[in-house]
Amino acid sequence: MSRKLAVVFSIILLVIIIAVIGGIKAAQIGFMMESGASFAPPPETVSVTQVEEQNWPDTVSAVGSLEAWQGLMVSAEVNGRISAIHFESGQTVKAGDLLLEQESGNEQAQLRAALARLELAKSNQTRLASLRKQQSVSESALDEAAEQLESAQSEVQDLKTTLAKKRIVAPFAGRLGIRQVYLGQDLQAGTSVVTLQSIEQLRVNFRVPQQWLSKMQPGYQVRVGAVDSEIVAGEIIATAAEIDRATRNLHVQARIPNPNLSFLPGMSVGLEVALPSAQNVLAIPATAVLYAPYGDTVFVIEESDNGNESKTVRQQFVRLGATRGDFVSVEAGLTAGQKVVSAGAFKLFNGMPIVISKNPEPVRSLSPQPTDS
Repeated sequence: MSRKLAVVFSIILLVIIIAVIGGIKAAQIGFMMESGASFAPPPETVSVTQVEEQNWPDTVSAVGSLEAWQGLMVSAEVNGRISAIHFESGQTVKAGDLLLEQESGNEQAQLRAALARLELAKSNQTRLASLRKQQSVSESALDEAAEQLESAQSEVQDLKTTLAKKRIVAPFAGRLGIRQVYLGQDLQAGTSVVTLQSIEQLRVNFRVPQQWLSKMQPGYQVRVGAVDSEIVAGEIIATAAEIDRATRNLHVQARIPNPNLSFLPGMSVGLEVALPSAQNVLAIPATAVLYAPYGDTVFVIEESDNGNESKTVRQQFVRLGATRGDFVSVEAGLTAGQKVVSAGAFKLFNGMPIVISKNPEPVRSLSPQPTDS
């Protein structure tokens, strides 16, 4: 009997202990729920900017290819062995500078013989003309002498032309490319010697869709740049007289200066054509936008309803337009004068309290220029 009482007493004691522990845990959970309901996260410090109206120049962007203002492959015009080379690869030359000479000993000897024949023909023609006045020779003999004189003159001129072609000169000023011939090499007519490019100014060839035909006019300004190079300004000089049947694109050509020779023919460049018209846009800093596959958003500043200085943020979907420098245009979702978070938006959520940073905003530009620090 006493053993049964002990078992019952133990069970009762265990139930009491479980009930006590359950009560304590229930009180703790209730306290935590009450604390969570009344918990307010500390405000985040962010930078704020105002949605503003800006006047952006209307531009058309494209990708172009550079072409030398004048460029050609200098080549041999006649057969002959190279006797002298007067240039180095990459050298800058002037118009008329001698680049290369071919052996011309045979032609020089032939020219001396031809000059002697020419002098003889001149003397013979003069003598026969004098005798003709005295009626001592026939008219046909005088005509034959004149023909021989003309033939001798043509032979001399032909040899002088051949000798001139064996002295290859620069047809215009420019920069030479890589030399492709060597001293003593036998050149055949048409053999490439070296490229010559005039690059103090360049042509820019690019193509735009046919619907932009009316926007491409000679005289319009262009801005051209490439990776790790300066940006230069030029102008459109011509448009094609037809649309490409395959691509339905218009071929446009512009001219740019190249004073520092930082551009070379064949380079791919990005360019913008500045149109006379301008467009008014709502603009915000690009740093204010949270880009996401489901839609781009910004955090708009909400003023407190109770009149105090506390502020919260509201996440707002926006439809974005073109990007220009440090700014992006907003086509829908915001109005002028609204304040948005420009830095620190990544750490916010909807309805979160914020504190506006007192640090000055960075200087933003429509055409920022990177600098080495």
